[in-house]
Amino acid sequence: MKRIVLVGAGHAHIVVLRHFALHKPNATLTLINDGAYAYYTGALPAAVRGDITPEQARIDVQKLATACGARFINARYTGFENNFANLDEAASVPFDTLAISVGAKSVPDGIKPIAKFFDRLRRWERLPAARLGIIGCGASGVELALALRARLNRNAKIYLQTGDGQVLPNAPRRVRDIARTELARARITLSKAIPYPLDDVIHAYAPAPNIAVRETLQLMEHDNIFATGDCAAFPNPLPNSGAIAVRQGRVLLHNLLANKMQKFRPPLATLAIMSLDSHKAVAWYGTDYISGWLPMLLKNWLDRRWLRS
Repeated sequence: MKRIVLVGAGHAHIVVLRHFALHKPNATLTLINDGAYAYYTGALPAAVRGDITPEQARIDVQKLATACGARFINARYTGFENNFANLDEAASVPFDTLAISVGAKSVPDGIKPIAKFFDRLRRWERLPAARLGIIGCGASGVELALALRARLNRNAKIYLQTGDGQVLPNAPRRVRDIARTELARARITLSKAIPYPLDDVIHAYAPAPNIAVRETLQLMEHDNIFATGDCAAFPNPLPNSGAIAVRQGRVLLHNLLANKMQKFRPPLATLAIMSLDSHKAVAWYGTDYISGWLPMLLKNWLDRRWLRS
């Protein structure tokens, strides 16, 4: 019986787990994750605003693995060698096929680990006038800045560093205009370089993926090892997107169980939804966009569906 080991509870691996729960393939499945819970980053802005609790934004991956018939190991993965997944302070795990979905590398003072980020948030709330800087003016940085404004008192100063670029550089021009309007309304200061001194600096950008893969999601030099999600580096870089990771999960599932490999074909465009506050969001697909309560309704539905699944 084939021994499949999954490292990390990324979107693609959730797809694999659900398939095993429904179809019970002739293989054993092990999930290794550093912690019994995994936060769903799509729900993070709602948790920062206080619309939901941090506990409502996370998945009980230990319970999920057990329900799907997989063995769960709570440990930190440190690498592989000779068909063994090595773990910190735990015995190595043998595998026939290994799949890695651990996200991009953490950056100092970043949003991850998310549990520690909420500790920082509670500290900022106790300050009479917190001064915070956010580095990264993509969707994550903009969404976080707006969520922090909703959470913190009016005296808090929030700065969003743009560097030499602009807010949401990869979004349509009209979406960038909407974002700038909302940031101005929320009194978020855009600056080429954030001013010091500050109470804290948050790095809200995704580091470059660091595991080179082929179109089949296999590592360059290992046919039985795969990587998906934000840690997987394709020859042509992909945007950080849960929708893309889910599509990778379908290809990964086939390639874990079949002899003939499928190739992952990235979509030409994916739907992006960025919350602006508790009641409205902006969504775009290619150059088309819509803003207001309707995309927020869709986002909330998609987030709840994923967490329930």
